[in-house]
Order: sequence, then C-alpha cells, then structure tokens
Amino acid sequence: MTIDQDPRQLMQRALDFLQDQRLKKADRVASSLDLLGLLSSSLNQNPPPQEELDEFKSTFSSLITNKHNLGGIFSYATTCGIYAERGRLDGFEEACGMRSILQILSDYFIEWDQVEPQNLRNTFIEDLEDIDETLKAVSDDAPPVREEDIPDWAPADHWWWRAPKRQDMSQAEIDDRLHYDWNDGI
Repeated sequence: MTIDQDPRQLMQRALDFLQDQRLKKADRVASSLDLLGLLSSSLNQNPPPQEELDEFKSTFSSLITNKHNLGGIFSYATTCGIYAERGRLDGFEEACGMRSILQILSDYFIEWDQVEPQNLRNTFIEDLEDIDETLKAVSDDAPPVREEDIPDWAPADHWWWRAPKRQDMSQAEIDDRLHYDWNDGI
C-alpha cells in the first residue's frame, strides 16, 4: 500500500490542510476536499477501526465548519456551480468531479448533527440542488465524460457523470468544446 492509498495518511493530510493557516481559506478547504474521493475509496478497501474513523469524522466536521474554514465549503460549491454553467463547453467533467466530492463529503465525512448553525446543512443541500439543476440543464449538449475518464473513486450512483445526452459526440467535437477558448482566439 502506498501513502496515497493509506487511509490513515489521507485522513491526516485532510486534517493538516484544514489547519494550515499559511493557506487561504478556500485553498485549505479545497485541498482537503480534493482528498475525499481517494480517501473514501481507500476506506472501503482498508478501513481503520471504527473508533478511529469516528474520531476523524468528528475532528474533520469541526475543522471544516469552524470560522476559519466554513466559507471554503461554499466557495468550493460556488466553483463547482461555475464549472457546471460552463458544462456545454469545458466545465462539465470538472463540475462532475467536484459534485462527487461534495456528495461524498455530505454522505460520509461531515457529521451534520455537530455542525453549527443547524441550518448550514439546508444551505449546503440547496447549493447541491442548484448545481444538479444546472448539470441537468446543460446535459443536453455537454461533452460526454468517457467511462475511462470517470475516477475509480466516483460512486456508480453519481448520475451526473453519465448525464450528457450526446454520448455519441465525436472526439473532434469534444476537443473543440473543451478547447473553445484557444480555438476562438485563432
């Protein structure tokens, strides 16, 4: 097992990012959140004792929602929404990755009953619903994400990865959309 697959190492790295005051709030949270996909996968393959996982979730929930980091969750969700809005062009795959991370956060790593204020969860869920609506709206013409490009850690029930209706889009058309900024300048 490499360090990238060791759940204890990943849990510690996620906590370390949230406590690193040298980083900006959004960067602390994004760096920590970006580990959650791999962490969830590694926990399924090599789970630590339940009490160790419970302690991590409690500490993680406390740190990610404290006054130094709380805005970072919503910054991450806002960035995901911006990528979703660019979904017909170059934002769809990135939005899917971030949306999966947000779902994994909510489902497995944040203990909502410990979070203050209590309405924070409702605000978070509303943000996810807004992102989902945008992903559905752009899926009519979004470039598809090829199966081999979907991360191994992404749960199969994360529908957004397979939402684009034009699964038969040619690679040339996909490339034109993904690189439209560069192509537009020529």
